[in-house]
Amino acid sequence: MSDSIATRFAHRRATTPLLLPALALVAGVICISFTGIFTKWAAMPGPVTGAWRMAVATVVLLLPFVRERRQWSPDERREVRWGVLAGLWFAVNLGMLTSALLLTSAATATLLDNTAPIWVGLGALFIFKERLGRPYWIGLALALTGAAVVTGFNPFAGVRLSAGDALAFVGATFYAGYLLTAQRARRNLRSISFSWLVAVTAAITLFIVSVAMGYRLTGYGATSFASVIAMGILSQTGGWLLIGYALGHLPASTAVIGLLAQPVVTGLLAVPLLGEGLTLQQVLGGALALTGIYLCLRSKDAAAAAASIEAIT
Repeated sequence: MSDSIATRFAHRRATTPLLLPALALVAGVICISFTGIFTKWAAMPGPVTGAWRMAVATVVLLLPFVRERRQWSPDERREVRWGVLAGLWFAVNLGMLTSALLLTSAATATLLDNTAPIWVGLGALFIFKERLGRPYWIGLALALTGAAVVTGFNPFAGVRLSAGDALAFVGATFYAGYLLTAQRARRNLRSISFSWLVAVTAAITLFIVSVAMGYRLTGYGATSFASVIAMGILSQTGGWLLIGYALGHLPASTAVIGLLAQPVVTGLLAVPLLGEGLTLQQVLGGALALTGIYLCLRSKDAAAAAASIEAIT
């Protein structure tokens, strides 16, 4: 590469107000925080839930994508392969996570899936040569600890890795792969084009997996299909379109830290939507997670993004 990822992002920071990507990231996190709730309501096999979710997003984004594609530059055409690759990463993560949610507790699955920032940080360090200082790693440790407290993880109860736990943990590496690939794809691909390529690739992949595994694709109740439609519109189209926009202006190592707020937001949403109570432990864990996120964003390489987050709050 003639210029580094860091150089490209420095140019974008100079030409794009970081308040907009930061706002997009915050709004996107809120949207995807409904995912766990919709998945529980859908009560479909994991790959089937993911397949319909991505199919809905593919349909919703089709017309905007067609309009945008007419304006593609030669650079954007060359970047299509990165959008497809990101879709494959996302499909595997989605299939594993939605399956894990049916095999283990939502708390454990969410926590293990949110170990992705570790792999993103390592990928950013060794692949994109980003300099991540000590505050980043300290903040990441605090944020993950806070997420563990929020989700009710108890290390003193003994660590027994069930099939669902293993799926969620391995799926986190594919989640990290998606975010790192998204950072690369968004160098030239616009947000809608990238989001549609991810959606259509993931939908096709998950439908094939569902059929191969013998899962039925139809015959579920109205609540199930209403849930996957809502998930496809709000979580996938709205949430990941906003996050995809943010990834075009923020490094993945920065954006993924903001995504650690998802368990906190999901916990808050579960109170009115699932009738779950909010315990003192969850409140303290949420505060710890947000403190860790703040420290990460205050680290040397994420200072500009932190300024935008501060402007929001």
